[in-house]
This record gives sequence, C-alpha cells and structure tokens, in this order.
Amino acid sequence: MDEKNSNKRNKAIICSIVVAFTAPFVLSWFVFNHTNFLETRGTANYGKLIDPPVLLENYLLIDPNNLDKKDTLHGKWSMIFVAETCGDVCMENVYRMRQIHLGIGKHSLRIQKVLLLTEQDPLQLTEQFINYPGQQVISNSATDSNLLLDNFRLDDAVNPIKAGRIYISDPLGNLMISYPADINPKGILKDLKKLLRASRIG
Repeated sequence: MDEKNSNKRNKAIICSIVVAFTAPFVLSWFVFNHTNFLETRGTANYGKLIDPPVLLENYLLIDPNNLDKKDTLHGKWSMIFVAETCGDVCMENVYRMRQIHLGIGKHSLRIQKVLLLTEQDPLQLTEQFINYPGQQVISNSATDSNLLLDNFRLDDAVNPIKAGRIYISDPLGNLMISYPADINPKGILKDLKKLLRASRIG
C-alpha cells in the first residue's frame, strides 16, 4: 500500500514539474495567437502587427566575432533586419539595433540582434562587426534563401529586401511586428519595453 502511494506521489510530482515548465509557453502561444492581447495592452503603438503571426523555424544564429556561441532564433525576443549583403543601409540598421538594445537596460539579455542576409556569408563580417558585439546572423547554409525570405513577404507588393524594415519575433519564433524603414528607433524601444514588461517568456 505504501509503495502504491509512493508511486502516485512520484507521478504527481513529475506531472507538476512538467506543467510548471510547459504552461508559460502554452499560455504565451494562446495569448499571442488567439487573443487581442497586443492591441489591448498597447504594445505595438509604433509598428504594424503581423496578423496572423508567422512562425519562423528555429534557425541557427552565427556571431561572426564569437563562433563558439551557439544561439538559435527561438528562446529570446529578436530584432531582425533583412538584406542581401550588409552594405551601408544594413550597417545603419545594425547601429540602430545596437542602440535600441542598449536602451533596453536590465532586460537586454532577453533581446538579440539578428540579420538575415541572403547573399553573404556571415564569416565575411568579422571586421565589419568589430564594434558591434553580439550581432548575430541567421545561418541559411542549410535553408533555401528564397524559402527563408518568404516568411518576411507580409505584403505581396513589397520586396522584404528593399523594404528596409526591422521585424520583431517572440521567443517562440512568431514574427509579430514590423517597422518601416523610416521608423524612429525610440518607437521600437518603447514597444519592446512594453512587450518585455507584459511577457514572462524569453
């Protein structure tokens, strides 16, 4: 009898642990996909909400100046900029994302700065990113660039490479908000601060 009770208690403990770890992710998925959470909380005052959100794969990220770093897209909030190669416009946005990241303050570890480059090897960017520690690039070596880019075609009339937008994805990989090329970075910063205050994930 005692052994049966002990087994029941062990199973109950294991179930409790599983629920404790999975519940926040399930709740977050439901809130972002099946409620008007963002609208009611005013968390996208400056950007355009992506409705429905686009689920991105858990792409491997490469830090050209820290190849030992093994991060992926899922797990953190991400600022994403899309380009063919990292020329002048790209570097302007790398700078903008760095300034936004610095402005986040105590929550900066919950945010990552990400580039999607369709025509450039991340390993070519080592010197270019010397003053931008932590700048990550999506590894598209195992993925067709056009298929990857399709995730960012939010409007059939707009080429994501030419749009110059900064995108926000959540820690579950949902592409949620886009910002136009002329956005004041302070607007992105304000939206991110609200998102981070409202969310317990990432």
